[in-house]
Amino acid sequence: MSESTPASPQGAYIVRGLPRRVLPDLAWLGGCSNSAGWPGPASRRRPITHEPCVAYLILGAQKTVMLDTGHFAHWHSLEGQIEQMLQGRTLDYVFVSHQEIPHTGNLGRLLGKYPQAKAGGDVRDYHLFHPEIALERLVPMRHGEALDIGDRQIVFLDALWKDLDSTMWAYDTRLKMLFGADIFGYIHQDDENICGTMLHEMSPELAERASERAALPFFGLRQRSQTSRVAAFRRLLERYPVEIITSGHTAPIMAGMTAQIIEKMLAKLDSPTEGPRYLQS
Repeated sequence: MSESTPASPQGAYIVRGLPRRVLPDLAWLGGCSNSAGWPGPASRRRPITHEPCVAYLILGAQKTVMLDTGHFAHWHSLEGQIEQMLQGRTLDYVFVSHQEIPHTGNLGRLLGKYPQAKAGGDVRDYHLFHPEIALERLVPMRHGEALDIGDRQIVFLDALWKDLDSTMWAYDTRLKMLFGADIFGYIHQDDENICGTMLHEMSPELAERASERAALPFFGLRQRSQTSRVAAFRRLLERYPVEIITSGHTAPIMAGMTAQIIEKMLAKLDSPTEGPRYLQS
């Protein structure tokens, strides 16, 4: 594991154990948000916890795609991580899931560094955030449309659970990998041997604790029945079978744990006994 590197004087954003080449064609980039560095009373809570704030790089046979841009505060490390994982190749595309800083805060920096790269997704208002980016480099993508990167396609999907109205997911047809923006995110304890570690590499106890948040991607979901969305997600999995789960707040979930984590999340979403009484949708 690499030495912890604070991204601010408060150490709110740190980097340990990344980047990692998870598979020959998949790199895991970024770092963690550290509760000990947050402003206010949250920084004094114990135990100290970390939330992954990450991005992924897909190395296709002909083109490369970055899934989200990583947190704005991680750029001090992220820029070198990308170069290390590209190994002389260029970045061709950036998938933008939604406009939050942990997900697309580095878009201007990335497109400035790689002048031939384009950003794809629901980009209807990204010109307002980034007036410096030429409009032809912001490519609107609709549900089911795909980028061909040589040996696979990256399919753009409307998110069933949205943080913002324009939230999209991405699917790698070769890896059978779903990048879910905010879903399946988790929080883990502050430990240099856990940052940059995947669930199947943790002890069963730590993996169970870390994945608990993955069962409920957004707090408000307990206030409204999710039965119809759970059914829609199952239909989506029939169309796009998933073997690897990733998101902007998730280490790669794979190696036999994928189905378990999916069922854990869907069971909690579809259970009327979890949390307050549901409203009727």
